Amino acid sequence: MSDEEESRFCPYCGIALEHPYWAHVQAEHPEKYSQKETWIKLYKDYVGLGMDSTTSLMVISELFNATQDEIKSFLKNANVLK
Repeated sequence: MSDEEESRFCPYCGIALEHPYWAHVQAEHPEKYSQKETWIKLYKDYVGLGMDSTTSLMVISELFNATQDEIKSFLKNANVLK
């Protein structure tokens, strides 16, 4: 099973998500969806659980309908990425 075929789960309520992943987060967890600071915690959590940086950025971008470059830039400015 490729990375693209694997299930994605909501980091807040744990349910399996369907495309577009971000629509669930936006509808069910709007307070988290609107806060970019959420990206910091998710990135740290995912990497801490053993997910590599590239995959972590991809998952966050899918959850929040943001580009990986936007997330990477935000995390660099927050001194989370070098």
